Order: sequence, then structure tokens, then C-alpha cells
Amino acid sequence: MDMEWSNRIGHRGRKPWLLLIDRQGTIHHFEGASVPGVVAVVGSDYTKEGKWSHTTYRLELAPGVRAIAGRNGWETDRFTEGLASITHQPCDTWIQVADALGVMLPEAQRFLRVWRPLAAEALDKVEEDLAQIAAANDEYATLAVNFGGPTNRAISEGFWGWPVVVTLHGREVGRVVPDEGDWSNPVASGNVRVLAAVHGRGYHGGYVSLSLAAPEGAEARHGGD
Repeated sequence: MDMEWSNRIGHRGRKPWLLLIDRQGTIHHFEGASVPGVVAVVGSDYTKEGKWSHTTYRLELAPGVRAIAGRNGWETDRFTEGLASITHQPCDTWIQVADALGVMLPEAQRFLRVWRPLAAEALDKVEEDLAQIAAANDEYATLAVNFGGPTNRAISEGFWGWPVVVTLHGREVGRVVPDEGDWSNPVASGNVRVLAAVHGRGYHGGYVSLSLAAPEGAEARHGGD
């Protein structure tokens, strides 16, 4: 199968990547050269555009090879956000990343530990947090919390400093607060863990989207105490 791929960076300097998965389920990162038995570089064209200079490759994929092309995430500049964006699947845990790539879990872990060690460390941390939640509860659930676009009044009352409070049967079991006002790096306490956090740009300070692990049946809300 033939295809074209360009290594042109995206807006905000987001790096592009092309992953090739062979019939054995092994992931290869395309680095501009042929990979025997996987892909052949048939030709290439270089375009000079200063910061946007790039090379467009004409590729021939071996039978059965799958290609996944994308860029790092728009908000976090992370691989997992970019993978979630192009596959339309959650990529907060190792299992979710392996599912999005369509490979076995050990292969996803092997590949990322070499290619993106920081992404692997972040996924390991999520697994550790989930293990702590599971140790304290027979069951845990994933909660999505989204808030943003506050009114001027809410901002004056401290909207961006308000915690996300997690309750179970009406009793607080944990909370999440911004790290010195930074919701892109929130801090959790109690029986709750942050799996993913995005603070995006937008009206009156933008929006925050959190993925939390909490006891089964728990509820989460953002608001003043």
C-alpha cells in the first residue's frame, strides 16, 4: 500500500509522528528511512518554509502494515493526547493506549519506554494511583469533571481557586485543587486520583477537563466550599 506523509510541525510547535505496526503487532517509529520488511521510502520532496520547512515522503507499506499518523496533543503537547485525538479513544491508561494502537499491552509498554519514556512514566504513575484506589476500595470508577467560562462575578469570588470535591453518599472522600492556581497540574487528596488534566484556552480563563479515579458511586463537583 502506498501513502504520503509529511513531517511538517503543527501549530504551537507540535511534533508530528508516524507509527507503523507490522503483522506481528510490533510498533515501528518512522524516522525518514526505509525499514526492511515494513516500509520502503520510494521518494521524498523537501519544502523550505523557515520554521515550517518539512519533507514529504512517498512510502510503500508492506502487506498488513498499519499506519497511525498524528501530532502531539493541542493542549498538553503530549503523545497520549494526540493519540486520543486521532483515534477518538481515551488514552489515559496503559490498557487504553494499547487498545488505541491496536497492539498487545506488553508491546505498547516496550515501545513507549524506548520512544517516549516520559509518556511511559506518566502512564506508570496512573497505574500506581489506580492501584492505591483499588487497595482502599473493592471497586473504583472514572469520573469526568468539566468547568470553565465563568462569569465576572464568579471570577471575583475565586472561581479558579475553587476545589473539585468528591463525595460518596453525601460524605467527602477527597478533593482536587490547582497547584498554585495551575489547573493543568492539579493536586489530589483523600481517596481520589487524577488520571488526566487539561486546561484549555477560552473565554474568561478557558476551561478545565479532568479525569478522576474515585470510589464506585462517588460524585464530583467544582465549586466553593
